[in-house]
Amino acid sequence: MRACRAGAGALLAALWLVGCASVPPPDAWITGAAVTRQPVALPAPVVFEAALLRWDSDGAPPTVLARQRLDDAGAPPYALRLAYRQAQIEPGARYRVRASVSTDEQRLLATERDVPVLLDPGLRRADVLLARVPPLAATAQATVALRQTWWRLVDIVDAPGAVGAPAAHAQPAHLLLHAGEARLSGSGGCNRLAGRYQLDGARLRFIGLSASLKLCLDGGLAEAAFFERLPKVASYRQRGRMLELRASDGTPLLRLQAEERGLAPLPPAAQISQ
Repeated sequence: MRACRAGAGALLAALWLVGCASVPPPDAWITGAAVTRQPVALPAPVVFEAALLRWDSDGAPPTVLARQRLDDAGAPPYALRLAYRQAQIEPGARYRVRASVSTDEQRLLATERDVPVLLDPGLRRADVLLARVPPLAATAQATVALRQTWWRLVDIVDAPGAVGAPAAHAQPAHLLLHAGEARLSGSGGCNRLAGRYQLDGARLRFIGLSASLKLCLDGGLAEAAFFERLPKVASYRQRGRMLELRASDGTPLLRLQAEERGLAPLPPAAQISQ
C-alpha cells in the first residue's frame, strides 16, 4: 500500500489525506495563537504540541479530535491550527484546547488549564496562554500534566489481586484533578468519587473524599482498597505517562496511567514517510 505523505512543514493535527485513511478528511479548523505573558528563552530544539479534546458528560476519558505538532518550533508565539471533522462534534460535550512546549527530556511550557472553545462556525478561535512548568523532581520526567489528565488506576501496590474491569455501566477506576478549583472526581470502578486536593510542589493530599453507595458484585475489593489508600497519599512522582502516589514515608501506594481516546500523539516530522 502506498505510504501516506506529509511534509515536515504540514503540522496540522488529525492529518488525513484522501486515500490514506478510511475516515473523511478534516472539514473544520480552530485557529489562534499560543503565547506567553513575557518573552522566554528556550533551549533548542523545542517541540510545540496542541490538541483539541472532547470531554463527555459520563466521566469517560477525553477523546482527542485533533492534534498539531511543530518540530524545532523556536520561541513563542506559535500559530495554532487544529483540523477536525465537524461530524465528531456532539451536543452536550465540552471542548477544550491544551498546548505544551517540550524538549526530548522535559516539558518547559504548558497551558495551566484547558481552554474552552465554542465550535460554532463563527467562533472557531482559541488563544492559549503558556506558562512555565515548575522545575520539580516529581515531574521532571513527566510527558503529561498532573491536572486535567484522566488517570486510570493500574496497580494497587502490594494488594492481593489485580485491578479488574469496572462494573456494568461504570467507568474504570480513575482520578481526575481539575485545574483552578482544587477539586477531584473519579470512580472506583463501581461508585463515583468526589473530593478536593491540596497540591504544594511534590506534596499532594486528598481531602473531603466521598463516594456514592451503589452495590456492585464485581470489583468490590479493589475499589475498597483504592478508596482506603487515597487519604494516605502524601506525595507523587510522574514518569512519562505514569503517576505514582506515595505515602508520607515515600512508600508507593497506587499507580495510575494517563488515558485518552482518539488520535495518538503525532510523530516527529523526521519519522513521517516521505
